[in-house]
Amino acid sequence: MTFMTSARRGGLGRGERIVRGVLGGGAMIAGLVGWLTVGGWFAWAWFAVGLVGVDFVATAVRGYCPLYARLGLGQPYTADLFKVRRVRSAGGR
Repeated sequence: MTFMTSARRGGLGRGERIVRGVLGGGAMIAGLVGWLTVGGWFAWAWFAVGLVGVDFVATAVRGYCPLYARLGLGQPYTADLFKVRRVRSAGGR
């Protein structure tokens, strides 16, 4: 009998990871430039754009989105990155 760790939703596909990485990197750069060039309340808005970019890059690197998991969206995600199957012995251990 073979089994894998429990699969949960929230995994990102290769295409979505690439898109999130590119958009997140752009948002980080735009947020940093905007935060350094404007003043007042607009600077905080640009800072928030940069934080959204950091989140996008972090989820792209990890390949897992906690929001997707909570909503039940995305591909099944397993922590087993190398697709190694664990085999249960006949004794049940």
